[in-house]
Amino acid sequence: MRTFLIILAFTFLGIISCKKKEKDNTAEEKDYPKEVTFIYDGETVTYNVIKKVYYKDFNGNALNTPITKLWLDRNLGAERVAIIENDSLAAGDLFQWGRMADGHQKRNSDTIEQLSNTITPNHSKFIAMPFDPTNDWLIISNNSLWNGSQNTNCSCPTGWRVPTIEELGMEMNSWNPKNLSGAFATSLKWTSGGDRDNWGTVRYSDWMAFIWSSTPGNISGAKTLVIPGYDTAEVILSSRIYGASVRCVKDY
Repeated sequence: MRTFLIILAFTFLGIISCKKKEKDNTAEEKDYPKEVTFIYDGETVTYNVIKKVYYKDFNGNALNTPITKLWLDRNLGAERVAIIENDSLAAGDLFQWGRMADGHQKRNSDTIEQLSNTITPNHSKFIAMPFDPTNDWLIISNNSLWNGSQNTNCSCPTGWRVPTIEELGMEMNSWNPKNLSGAFATSLKWTSGGDRDNWGTVRYSDWMAFIWSSTPGNISGAKTLVIPGYDTAEVILSSRIYGASVRCVKDY
C-alpha cells in the first residue's frame, strides 16, 4: 500500500510539472502588431502583419532552433493580398535595387537614359540603359543601400527592412512545391509580378515573381529570389538597374 501511494505521489507531481512547462512555453509567446500603417509614396497605407516560423535554413538544413519572422502581407505598392497566383492587383511595384520609392517603381513610370550620380535622383523616372553594359542605375555602385544600420533608401515602415537573401532562402525552403504554386499556398500569398529590364520593359508578370533581397552581390549586382510558375525557385544575381518586387520583413 505504501509503495502504491509513493508511485501515485510521483505521478501527480509529474503531471503538475508538465502543466507548468506548458504554461511557461505559452508565456514565451511575444505580442506583435497585427497591422502597420505608414506613409508609402506619399500616401497613408495599412498592411497586415504575418508571423511565420521557419524550420529550415537557407540551404534547406534543419535548424536547431526554429526562427520566427514577421512579414508584411503584400509587396510594397500592392493594392491587396493576392487571391490568385497571378493577381495583378497584388503584384505591387518594381524597384531598382537600393532606390527609394520616388515614383520610378511604378510599372508605367517614364524612363530616362541617364545614370544617376546620387542615391536620390531628382526625378521619378525609371533609369533605363538599353545599349550600355552597366548593371546599375548609379554611376558609382553603393553596397550600403537597403542594408546596414542606417537602412538607407528603404521604403519599408519604420523598424522594417528589405529581407536578406538568407531570409528569403528560408522562406523558399518552406514551400511545397518550390514554385509559384507552393509560394502562393503559404500565409504570405506570393504572386507573380514579373520584373522590369534595362530597357524599362515589364516582363513575365503573369507567371514569374522576382523578389529583391538586401544582399549585394558583385560590384553592380544584387541577390534576387526568382519564383517561376513551373520550374523550381532559385536565388540568382540580378542587375541593380532591373526592377523587382519588395516584401518587407522584421525580426520577431
